[in-house]
Amino acid sequence: MDTRRILEHPVLAPVLSVTFNHDNSCFAVGLDHGFRIYESGSCVLRTSRDFGAGIGMVQMLGRTNILGLVGGGRQTKLSRNKLVLWDDKSKKQAGVISASSLVRGAKMSSKRIVLVLMDRVQVYQTAKPHPLLSTYETTDNPLGLCCLSSERIAFPGRATGHVQLVEIETGNVSIITAHTSALRAMALSQDGELLATASEMGTIIRVYATSNCARLYELRRGIDKAIIFSIGFSPSGKYLACTSDKSTLHVFDVTRPGCGGTRPITSNGGTGHAAGEPSVTSNNRPSSPYSVASSSGGGGGVVVNSNISGPDTAADDGQGRWGFLSKLPLMPRIFSDPYSFASAKFEMADEPVSNGSREPLTRDGGLAIIGGPLKGNLGWISETEMVVIGAGRDPKWEKFAIQEGGQQDGYQGGGRRLVRVGWKRYGGETP
Repeated sequence: MDTRRILEHPVLAPVLSVTFNHDNSCFAVGLDHGFRIYESGSCVLRTSRDFGAGIGMVQMLGRTNILGLVGGGRQTKLSRNKLVLWDDKSKKQAGVISASSLVRGAKMSSKRIVLVLMDRVQVYQTAKPHPLLSTYETTDNPLGLCCLSSERIAFPGRATGHVQLVEIETGNVSIITAHTSALRAMALSQDGELLATASEMGTIIRVYATSNCARLYELRRGIDKAIIFSIGFSPSGKYLACTSDKSTLHVFDVTRPGCGGTRPITSNGGTGHAAGEPSVTSNNRPSSPYSVASSSGGGGGVVVNSNISGPDTAADDGQGRWGFLSKLPLMPRIFSDPYSFASAKFEMADEPVSNGSREPLTRDGGLAIIGGPLKGNLGWISETEMVVIGAGRDPKWEKFAIQEGGQQDGYQGGGRRLVRVGWKRYGGETP
């Protein structure tokens, strides 16, 4: 008789959301029974709390003991209309910020707490008693899109495809007409000097300088439509990565203005429209609903950016995927746009994102996840390493590295390749 033990995967707790802290050194997951915090580079469990009910989102305040919690799951522990500030050292509430509707997302820093609702963003002071400082109206934002750096906040504008960029100290607001279709993902560099945006078309990622809102680069993920899950800059801003429902992680070169490298867009947006996504220029953009006036409670002026093109000159580094075709005049932009220099597949499992939303349904039909996509949550942990983390009933952690030497077929990456160097199914650990 065969008495060998049958090896089975442990029953994993459904992961409702994944969020990173300010430098991606840790990630937190909301569960149907509480939350957990892991080290990003190793996926080692650091903290686990069991409340016996669901936590839909966990937002970390750096590496401190203060967390922002929002209810979620089939049997929620907390209200979905509140951000509860949790002191994990004393294991008790440290404050509550109430909202008039469901909380779609939140960001926290030592100075500001940003609460994202469906049609507005509310900015609070982090110090007690957490007074409301500003309220900004937005277009419908079911994905809870928002980015926070030490100096700036970025979130959708009041028109489709627009971005509002707020300077924290002055309250000044700049409007970037980034896309003609709805925003799908956005990211600020760690120093807040660069902003990357992607729309629901998923073909183009646009990069802007936050100092003057000039569009610097258009990076092409591909030609066919895709759902962009996540985008992010490396710590220095030298690279930008994105994940999509194609189950592919792409990495692009992004060189700061004046440093050469990736080719900036030209003042007329190139020789033709980007395939699958119309070019947005000062002569071809949606009419702006903004006027030069003070923001809602922000105390600063609103500047509508019309100079959204980069420098007139194009510094070509010869890395075009299409070779000599990219040099020919009047060719479609797909031949001259910068593509990723390397890519790799990540795990999607059998949990597709329904209808392009990051909010899959629970068994009882309620919303299960807020604060991040179901799959493909991206975080850079060093200048050449990143992790991709999935939520859901089959949560996985994967670690990728840019390696010198060798080159992927179909890519002109200058002797670089993207390799998966770690993989783990997480969520079933015992604290």
